[in-house]
Amino acid sequence: MTLVDKIGAGTALVIFLLLSYAYFYAFRPKNKKKFKNMENFVNRED
Repeated sequence: MTLVDKIGAGTALVIFLLLSYAYFYAFRPKNKKKFKNMENFVNRED
């Protein structure tokens, strides 16, 4: 593997870990109800 390959693999791994953390943070039970209430935020008619 060249240096560029290692940098790319490291960057991909970091992005994957950050996205995984964000997903599990957003959908933990404490926040799940809050996000469920906001599910139709765009389509809601006032």
